Amino acid sequence: MPGNDWKGVVNQILYGLIFTRVLDEAAAGRMADAMVERRNLVAGPRVYAAAIAQARRHRGPLTDELPTPHGEDEFRVFLELLATQLDARRPWRRTIS
Repeated sequence: MPGNDWKGVVNQILYGLIFTRVLDEAAAGRMADAMVERRNLVAGPRVYAAAIAQARRHRGPLTDELPTPHGEDEFRVFLELLATQLDARRPWRRTIS
């Protein structure tokens, strides 16, 4: 993913969590389903998985560009859960019907 394009994708994930009170495994599962099924998060699981991988390596803040009820540490833990949930749903379809 060129430059900081991954950050915009991670911001999509963060935005999708604004009304999610608890960032737990169930929330990660719902979001992973939405990614795989291309509901709301339509870029597809490959794009989100790549952005999550870059975010996990990033040393700077991830929650600094959007107002969010979730803290940095809480969001990072959620990204770990989301990565696990996405991996559990492989193989992903290549195209949508």
